[in-house]
Amino acid sequence: MIAYPDDGVIIRQRIKILDDEGNLIKAPIIEVREKKGRERVEETKARAERRLERMLKDLEEKILRRGGVG
Repeated sequence: MIAYPDDGVIIRQRIKILDDEGNLIKAPIIEVREKKGRERVEETKARAERRLERMLKDLEEKILRRGGVG
């Protein structure tokens, strides 16, 4: 979901964390908020999307380092 309040952009995305057998372990919602500066809304949205991608990649690396979810 993407919301556009007056001062920026909010992106909420539900992610599914599965175990090795494909069973759902968790389904948290990750939220990214970016304040709009002088740039256009599209640029703020792109910045928020890049930040969300970095957060998801960091989460994936953390899970893999631990040897899985369970």
